[in-house]
Amino acid sequence: MRILFIGHSGYGYPHTRVRCYHFAKILSTLPGMETAVLSFRDDLAPHKTEAAMYENLRDREKLILTFKAIRRLLHRNDTILYIQKAHFHAAAPFFLHRLGFCPNYILDYDDYDIPLSNFFFRGMLNRFFFGTNRWDEITYRLARRARGCVAASHALLDLMQKENPNVVYIPTGVDDTVFTPPAHDPSGRQLTFLWNGLVWGEPIVRNILMMVRAFDCAVREMSDSRLLIVGGGASWEQLKSRIAAHYSHLPIDFREWIRPEQMPELLKNVHVGLLPVEGDDLWLRSKSPTKLFEYMAAGLPVVASAVGEAAHVLRHLESGYLADHEREFAEGMIRLSQNPSLRKQWGQAARNDVEKNYALPVLGENLFLFLKHTFPETGSGDKTGR
Repeated sequence: MRILFIGHSGYGYPHTRVRCYHFAKILSTLPGMETAVLSFRDDLAPHKTEAAMYENLRDREKLILTFKAIRRLLHRNDTILYIQKAHFHAAAPFFLHRLGFCPNYILDYDDYDIPLSNFFFRGMLNRFFFGTNRWDEITYRLARRARGCVAASHALLDLMQKENPNVVYIPTGVDDTVFTPPAHDPSGRQLTFLWNGLVWGEPIVRNILMMVRAFDCAVREMSDSRLLIVGGGASWEQLKSRIAAHYSHLPIDFREWIRPEQMPELLKNVHVGLLPVEGDDLWLRSKSPTKLFEYMAAGLPVVASAVGEAAHVLRHLESGYLADHEREFAEGMIRLSQNPSLRKQWGQAARNDVEKNYALPVLGENLFLFLKHTFPETGSGDKTGR
Protein backbone atom coordinates (compact mmCIF):
# COMPACT_ATOMS: atom_id res chain seq x y z
CA MET A 1 0.00 0.00 0.00
CA ARG A 2 1.43 3.35 -1.07
CA ILE A 3 0.48 6.43 0.94
CA LEU A 4 1.42 10.00 0.04
CA PHE A 5 0.85 12.48 2.86
CA ILE A 6 0.03 15.97 1.56
CA GLY A 7 0.62 18.82 3.98
CA HIS A 8 0.05 22.55 3.70
CA SER A 9 2.85 23.59 6.06
CA GLY A 10 6.37 22.33 6.59
CA TYR A 11 8.09 20.30 9.28
CA GLY A 12 8.31 23.39 11.48
CA TYR A 13 4.57 23.50 12.15
CA PRO A 14 3.17 20.75 14.39
CA HIS A 15 0.18 19.61 12.33
CA THR A 16 2.33 18.73 9.30
CA ARG A 17 5.25 17.51 11.40
CA VAL A 18 3.19 15.05 13.43
CA ARG A 19 0.32 14.12 11.14
CA CYS A 20 2.34 13.89 7.91
CA TYR A 21 6.03 13.33 8.63
CA HIS A 22 5.66 11.35 11.86
CA PHE A 23 2.67 9.32 10.70
CA ALA A 24 4.50 8.52 7.44
CA LYS A 25 7.60 7.46 9.34
CA ILE A 26 5.82 5.09 11.70
CA LEU A 27 3.62 3.60 8.97
CA SER A 28 6.71 2.84 6.88
CA THR A 29 7.84 0.41 9.59
CA LEU A 30 4.69 -1.70 9.23
CA PRO A 31 4.33 -4.57 6.73
CA GLY A 32 3.43 -3.69 3.17
CA MET A 33 3.49 0.07 3.67
CA GLU A 34 5.32 2.57 1.44
CA THR A 35 5.02 6.21 2.50
CA ALA A 36 6.17 9.62 1.38
CA VAL A 37 5.35 13.26 2.20
CA LEU A 38 4.55 16.13 -0.14
CA SER A 39 4.79 19.34 1.86
CA PHE A 40 3.68 22.46 0.00
CA ARG A 41 6.06 24.54 2.08
CA ASP A 42 9.08 22.22 2.26
CA ASP A 43 8.89 20.74 -1.24
CA LEU A 44 7.14 23.35 -3.37
CA ALA A 45 7.87 26.67 -1.63
CA PRO A 46 11.02 26.30 0.49
CA HIS A 47 11.73 30.00 -0.01
CA LYS A 48 8.62 30.85 2.01
CA THR A 49 8.50 30.97 5.79
CA GLU A 50 6.00 28.83 7.63
CA ALA A 51 4.07 31.95 8.63
CA ALA A 52 3.99 33.24 5.04
CA MET A 53 2.19 30.10 3.91
CA TYR A 54 -0.75 31.28 6.00
CA GLU A 55 -0.51 35.03 6.19
CA ASN A 56 0.32 36.54 2.81
CA LEU A 57 0.17 34.07 -0.06
CA ARG A 58 -1.59 35.67 -3.01
CA ASP A 59 -3.88 33.68 -5.29
CA ARG A 60 -1.26 33.77 -8.05
CA GLU A 61 1.24 32.05 -5.73
CA LYS A 62 -1.36 29.54 -4.60
CA LEU A 63 -2.13 28.73 -8.23
CA ILE A 64 1.53 28.16 -9.04
CA LEU A 65 1.89 25.79 -6.10
CA THR A 66 -1.34 24.02 -7.05
CA PHE A 67 -0.18 23.35 -10.62
CA LYS A 68 3.20 22.17 -9.33
CA ALA A 69 1.36 19.69 -7.13
CA ILE A 70 -0.90 18.58 -9.98
CA ARG A 71 2.15 17.70 -12.07
CA ARG A 72 3.52 15.60 -9.23
CA LEU A 73 0.23 13.85 -8.55
CA LEU A 74 -1.05 13.31 -12.07
CA HIS A 75 0.26 9.76 -12.48
CA ARG A 76 -0.18 8.58 -8.87
CA ASN A 77 -3.34 6.49 -9.43
CA ASP A 78 -1.72 3.64 -7.54
CA THR A 79 -1.19 5.84 -4.46
CA ILE A 80 -3.58 6.67 -1.65
CA LEU A 81 -3.45 10.41 -1.03
CA TYR A 82 -3.61 11.48 2.60
CA ILE A 83 -4.77 15.11 2.62
CA GLN A 84 -3.91 16.76 5.92
CA LYS A 85 -6.22 19.75 6.54
CA ALA A 86 -8.72 21.45 4.26
CA HIS A 87 -6.84 24.45 2.84
CA PHE A 88 -5.93 25.54 -0.68
CA HIS A 89 -3.35 22.74 -0.91
CA ALA A 90 -6.27 20.29 -1.14
CA ALA A 91 -7.22 21.79 -4.52
CA ALA A 92 -4.68 19.73 -6.48
CA PRO A 93 -5.58 16.25 -5.18
CA PHE A 94 -9.31 17.00 -5.04
CA PHE A 95 -9.40 18.41 -8.59
CA LEU A 96 -7.57 15.34 -9.90
CA HIS A 97 -9.93 13.13 -7.92
CA ARG A 98 -12.93 14.82 -9.56
CA LEU A 99 -11.36 14.13 -12.96
CA GLY A 100 -10.83 10.48 -12.08
CA PHE A 101 -7.02 10.52 -11.85
CA CYS A 102 -6.65 10.02 -8.10
CA PRO A 103 -9.53 7.78 -7.03
CA ASN A 104 -8.45 7.17 -3.43
CA TYR A 105 -7.83 9.70 -0.72
CA ILE A 106 -8.16 10.15 3.02
CA LEU A 107 -8.98 13.46 4.71
CA ASP A 108 -7.14 14.08 7.97
CA TYR A 109 -8.89 16.82 9.96
CA ASP A 110 -7.13 18.11 13.07
CA ASP A 111 -8.72 21.55 13.58
CA TYR A 112 -12.09 23.15 12.99
CA ASP A 113 -10.58 25.33 10.28
CA ILE A 114 -13.74 26.41 8.47
CA PRO A 115 -13.86 29.97 9.90
CA LEU A 116 -10.10 30.36 9.32
CA SER A 117 -9.56 28.34 6.16
CA ASN A 118 -6.79 29.28 3.79
CA PHE A 119 -8.49 28.70 0.43
CA PHE A 120 -8.33 30.97 -2.62
CA PHE A 121 -9.47 34.55 -2.20
CA ARG A 122 -11.25 34.59 -5.55
CA GLY A 123 -14.50 32.69 -5.57
CA MET A 124 -14.05 31.62 -9.19
CA LEU A 125 -10.89 29.70 -8.28
CA ASN A 126 -12.55 27.87 -5.42
CA ARG A 127 -15.48 27.01 -7.70
CA PHE A 128 -13.11 25.76 -10.40
CA PHE A 129 -11.13 23.43 -8.13
CA PHE A 130 -13.70 22.51 -5.49
CA GLY A 131 -17.04 23.17 -7.19
CA THR A 132 -18.11 25.77 -4.62
CA ASN A 133 -16.86 28.95 -2.97
CA ARG A 134 -18.33 28.23 0.46
CA TRP A 135 -15.57 27.25 2.87
CA ASP A 136 -17.85 24.99 4.87
CA GLU A 137 -19.10 23.21 1.77
CA ILE A 138 -15.55 22.76 0.44
CA THR A 139 -14.61 21.06 3.70
CA TYR A 140 -17.69 18.86 3.72
CA ARG A 141 -17.21 17.88 0.06
CA LEU A 142 -13.65 16.84 0.84
CA ALA A 143 -15.00 14.72 3.69
CA ARG A 144 -17.90 13.21 1.77
CA ARG A 145 -15.88 12.10 -1.24
CA ALA A 146 -13.00 10.68 0.80
CA ARG A 147 -12.76 6.92 1.26
CA GLY A 148 -12.43 7.73 4.95
CA CYS A 149 -11.63 10.52 7.38
CA VAL A 150 -9.20 10.73 10.30
CA ALA A 151 -10.32 13.01 13.14
CA ALA A 152 -7.87 14.32 15.73
CA SER A 153 -10.44 15.05 18.43
CA HIS A 154 -13.77 13.79 19.66
CA ALA A 155 -15.50 16.97 18.51
CA LEU A 156 -14.09 16.52 15.01
CA LEU A 157 -15.06 12.85 15.07
CA ASP A 158 -18.67 13.88 15.62
CA LEU A 159 -18.41 16.53 12.88
CA MET A 160 -16.88 14.24 10.27
CA GLN A 161 -19.30 11.38 10.99
CA LYS A 162 -22.10 13.61 9.75
CA GLU A 163 -20.42 13.66 6.33
CA ASN A 164 -18.74 10.26 6.05
CA PRO A 165 -19.62 6.94 7.73
CA ASN A 166 -15.98 5.79 7.76
CA VAL A 167 -14.20 7.94 10.35
CA VAL A 168 -11.55 7.03 12.90
CA TYR A 169 -10.31 8.96 15.93
CA ILE A 170 -6.52 9.34 15.98
CA PRO A 171 -5.26 12.13 18.24
CA THR A 172 -2.12 14.07 17.46
CA GLY A 173 0.06 12.14 19.89
CA VAL A 174 3.81 12.36 20.27
CA ASP A 175 7.11 10.62 19.57
CA ASP A 176 7.75 9.27 23.07
CA THR A 177 11.32 8.32 22.19
CA VAL A 178 12.21 11.99 21.75
CA PHE A 179 10.25 13.45 24.64
CA THR A 180 11.29 11.67 27.82
CA PRO A 181 11.18 12.56 31.51
CA PRO A 182 14.43 14.03 32.87
CA ALA A 183 16.81 11.68 34.62
CA HIS A 184 16.95 14.06 37.60
CA ASP A 185 14.26 15.90 39.54
CA PRO A 186 14.29 19.60 38.69
CA SER A 187 12.49 20.44 41.97
CA GLY A 188 15.54 22.17 43.39
CA ARG A 189 15.30 24.93 40.80
CA GLN A 190 12.91 27.82 40.49
CA LEU A 191 9.47 26.41 39.80
CA THR A 192 8.71 26.95 36.11
CA PHE A 193 5.27 26.89 34.52
CA LEU A 194 5.34 26.73 30.71
CA TRP A 195 3.13 27.67 27.81
CA ASN A 196 4.53 27.39 24.28
CA GLY A 197 3.03 27.80 20.84
CA LEU A 198 2.17 30.08 17.95
CA VAL A 199 0.44 33.32 18.88
CA TRP A 200 -1.19 33.83 15.50
CA GLY A 201 -4.24 35.85 16.50
CA GLU A 202 -6.68 37.14 19.10
CA PRO A 203 -8.10 33.71 20.13
CA ILE A 204 -4.64 32.59 21.28
CA VAL A 205 -3.98 35.96 22.93
CA ARG A 206 -7.19 35.58 24.96
CA ASN A 207 -6.15 32.10 26.09
CA ILE A 208 -2.75 33.31 27.25
CA LEU A 209 -4.13 36.38 29.04
CA MET A 210 -6.48 34.14 30.98
CA MET A 211 -3.48 32.06 32.01
CA VAL A 212 -1.58 35.20 33.06
CA ARG A 213 -4.52 36.37 35.19
CA ALA A 214 -4.63 32.96 36.86
CA PHE A 215 -0.89 33.12 37.47
CA ASP A 216 -1.32 36.60 38.97
CA CYS A 217 -3.82 35.13 41.41
CA ALA A 218 -1.72 32.06 42.19
CA VAL A 219 1.71 33.61 42.52
CA ARG A 220 0.82 35.16 45.87
CA GLU A 221 0.64 31.65 47.32
CA MET A 222 3.68 30.25 45.52
CA SER A 223 7.30 30.85 46.41
CA ASP A 224 10.10 31.24 43.86
CA SER A 225 8.07 30.54 40.74
CA ARG A 226 7.94 31.94 37.23
CA LEU A 227 5.84 31.72 34.10
CA LEU A 228 7.75 30.98 30.91
CA ILE A 229 6.04 31.79 27.61
CA VAL A 230 7.76 30.50 24.48
CA GLY A 231 6.28 31.55 21.18
CA GLY A 232 6.14 33.52 17.98
CA GLY A 233 3.63 34.39 15.31
CA ALA A 234 1.75 37.39 13.99
CA SER A 235 0.44 38.52 17.42
CA TRP A 236 3.53 37.67 19.46
CA GLU A 237 4.81 41.22 19.85
CA GLN A 238 1.32 42.51 20.63
CA LEU A 239 0.96 39.87 23.35
CA LYS A 240 4.26 40.84 24.96
CA SER A 241 3.29 44.51 24.91
CA ARG A 242 -0.08 43.85 26.55
CA ILE A 243 1.47 41.73 29.29
CA ALA A 244 4.21 44.30 29.90
CA ALA A 245 1.61 47.05 30.18
CA HIS A 246 -0.59 45.30 32.74
CA TYR A 247 1.48 42.56 34.41
CA SER A 248 5.02 43.94 34.69
CA HIS A 249 4.99 43.02 38.39
CA LEU A 250 4.81 39.30 37.62
CA PRO A 251 7.81 36.96 37.16
CA ILE A 252 7.09 36.24 33.49
CA ASP A 253 9.86 35.39 31.03
CA PHE A 254 9.48 35.35 27.26
CA ARG A 255 11.49 33.25 24.87
CA GLU A 256 11.33 33.41 21.11
CA TRP A 257 10.09 30.50 19.01
CA ILE A 258 12.40 27.51 19.10
CA ARG A 259 12.92 24.71 16.62
CA PRO A 260 11.04 21.45 17.20
CA GLU A 261 14.25 19.59 17.97
CA GLN A 262 14.96 22.01 20.84
CA MET A 263 11.67 21.39 22.62
CA PRO A 264 12.62 18.13 24.42
CA GLU A 265 15.57 19.83 26.13
CA LEU A 266 13.41 22.79 27.13
CA LEU A 267 10.84 20.53 28.77
CA LYS A 268 13.50 18.87 30.91
CA ASN A 269 13.88 22.16 32.77
CA VAL A 270 10.16 22.79 33.31
CA HIS A 271 7.95 21.65 36.18
CA VAL A 272 4.36 22.11 34.95
CA GLY A 273 2.82 22.45 31.50
CA LEU A 274 -0.13 24.81 30.99
CA LEU A 275 -2.99 24.55 28.49
CA PRO A 276 -5.37 27.49 29.01
CA VAL A 277 -8.58 28.00 27.05
CA GLU A 278 -10.75 31.10 27.30
CA GLY A 279 -14.28 30.35 26.16
CA ASP A 280 -15.96 27.30 24.69
CA ASP A 281 -16.81 26.95 21.00
CA LEU A 282 -16.42 24.33 18.31
CA TRP A 283 -12.98 25.57 17.29
CA LEU A 284 -11.68 25.35 20.87
CA ARG A 285 -13.35 21.99 21.48
CA SER A 286 -11.88 20.54 18.29
CA LYS A 287 -8.20 21.13 18.92
CA SER A 288 -5.84 18.23 19.59
CA PRO A 289 -2.90 20.30 20.83
CA THR A 290 0.57 18.95 20.19
CA LYS A 291 1.90 20.66 23.30
CA LEU A 292 -0.41 18.63 25.55
CA PHE A 293 1.06 15.32 24.40
CA GLU A 294 4.62 16.67 24.49
CA TYR A 295 4.17 17.85 28.09
CA MET A 296 2.80 14.45 29.07
CA ALA A 297 5.55 12.52 27.29
CA ALA A 298 8.13 14.66 29.10
CA GLY A 299 6.65 13.57 32.41
CA LEU A 300 5.10 16.94 33.22
CA PRO A 301 1.84 17.33 35.11
CA VAL A 302 -0.53 19.59 33.18
CA VAL A 303 -2.97 22.23 34.30
CA ALA A 304 -5.55 22.58 31.53
CA SER A 305 -8.91 24.13 30.94
CA ALA A 306 -11.60 21.45 30.89
CA VAL A 307 -12.54 22.27 27.29
CA GLY A 308 -12.20 20.02 24.28
CA GLU A 309 -9.70 17.25 23.91
CA ALA A 310 -7.82 17.91 27.15
CA ALA A 311 -10.89 16.73 29.05
CA HIS A 312 -10.69 13.41 27.17
CA VAL A 313 -6.93 12.96 27.49
CA LEU A 314 -6.11 14.11 31.02
CA ARG A 315 -7.41 12.26 34.07
CA HIS A 316 -8.36 14.90 36.63
CA LEU A 317 -6.26 14.68 39.81
CA GLU A 318 -4.41 11.67 38.41
CA SER A 319 -2.39 12.85 35.40
CA GLY A 320 -3.29 16.53 35.54
CA TYR A 321 -5.68 19.19 36.75
CA LEU A 322 -8.76 20.15 34.72
CA ALA A 323 -10.06 23.62 35.48
CA ASP A 324 -13.60 24.81 34.72
CA HIS A 325 -12.75 28.49 35.16
CA GLU A 326 -9.93 30.93 35.83
CA ARG A 327 -9.90 30.56 39.60
CA GLU A 328 -9.67 26.77 39.32
CA PHE A 329 -6.80 27.19 36.88
CA ALA A 330 -4.98 29.17 39.56
CA GLU A 331 -5.83 26.53 42.17
CA GLY A 332 -4.28 23.83 40.01
CA MET A 333 -1.07 25.82 39.75
CA ILE A 334 -1.00 26.42 43.50
CA ARG A 335 -1.59 22.77 44.33
CA LEU A 336 1.25 21.56 42.12
CA SER A 337 3.62 24.30 43.29
CA GLN A 338 3.26 23.22 46.91
CA ASN A 339 3.66 19.48 46.44
CA PRO A 340 6.73 18.13 44.59
CA SER A 341 5.69 14.51 45.14
CA LEU A 342 2.31 15.23 43.55
CA ARG A 343 4.04 16.74 40.52
CA LYS A 344 6.11 13.61 40.18
CA GLN A 345 3.10 11.32 40.64
CA TRP A 346 0.92 13.08 38.09
CA GLY A 347 3.79 13.48 35.67
CA GLN A 348 4.55 9.76 35.76
CA ALA A 349 0.87 8.96 35.25
CA ALA A 350 0.81 11.31 32.24
CA ARG A 351 3.86 9.60 30.80
CA ASN A 352 2.27 6.18 31.31
CA ASP A 353 -0.88 7.34 29.51
CA VAL A 354 1.22 8.51 26.56
CA GLU A 355 3.00 5.19 26.27
CA LYS A 356 -0.31 3.32 26.40
CA ASN A 357 -2.52 5.52 24.23
CA TYR A 358 -0.74 8.40 22.48
CA ALA A 359 2.74 7.28 21.43
CA LEU A 360 3.49 7.09 17.71
CA PRO A 361 3.68 3.27 17.56
CA VAL A 362 0.17 3.06 19.05
CA LEU A 363 -1.24 5.69 16.71
CA GLY A 364 0.58 4.17 13.74
CA GLU A 365 -0.94 0.76 14.42
CA ASN A 366 -4.41 2.29 14.69
CA LEU A 367 -3.95 4.18 11.43
CA PHE A 368 -2.57 1.06 9.76
CA LEU A 369 -5.64 -0.96 10.75
CA PHE A 370 -7.95 1.82 9.55
CA LEU A 371 -6.21 1.98 6.17
CA LYS A 372 -6.34 -1.80 5.76
CA HIS A 373 -10.04 -1.74 6.58
CA THR A 374 -10.69 1.20 4.22
CA PHE A 375 -8.68 -0.19 1.30
CA PRO A 376 -9.08 -3.99 1.47
CA GLU A 377 -8.38 -4.21 -2.26
CA THR A 378 -4.71 -3.32 -1.68
CA GLY A 379 -4.20 -6.68 -0.02
CA SER A 380 -5.19 -8.56 -3.16
CA GLY A 381 -2.65 -7.02 -5.46
CA ASP A 382 -5.04 -4.44 -6.94
CA LYS A 383 -3.47 -1.08 -6.12
CA THR A 384 -5.65 1.11 -8.26
CA GLY A 385 -8.56 1.14 -5.82
CA ARG A 386 -11.02 0.52 -8.66
